[in-house]
Amino acid sequence: MDFNQFGDNLEDSANFLIEKLMQLHPWDDEWKYNIAVKLVPIYKEVIDEFKEYLVFNELEFTEENFDNIIKFSSILTKDQLQLLFMGDLSDIPLIYDGKYLSDDERIDLLIEYKNRLKKVDSNIYLFFNHVENYLD
Repeated sequence: MDFNQFGDNLEDSANFLIEKLMQLHPWDDEWKYNIAVKLVPIYKEVIDEFKEYLVFNELEFTEENFDNIIKFSSILTKDQLQLLFMGDLSDIPLIYDGKYLSDDERIDLLIEYKNRLKKVDSNIYLFFNHVENYLD
């Protein structure tokens, strides 16, 4: 599959993403197909936004750009997210509008605040870190 076709076919894109993740995130365990299928639309959205930026600046989307979007992202479990964003989560009140917020509700508020953080599944999150690196 060519990187420019990413997102056109969910099954092919999920398999392509698994291969890319194995190549660009060798420290991670291989991601299962059912998670990759959920990651594809999120990556596709970020890729499309970046393509718009490039078109606006009269630049071309390259495979290096594609790889950098994947490379400079982190797939996190709920525990990893809570450790990484411990300070941000502590700034979110435990009680909001007279209601005690669960950990999941506080994480949902964090996701609303941090546009580079996306929920993939109940225990999987995607964080686009070092965004400025792929804008070069």
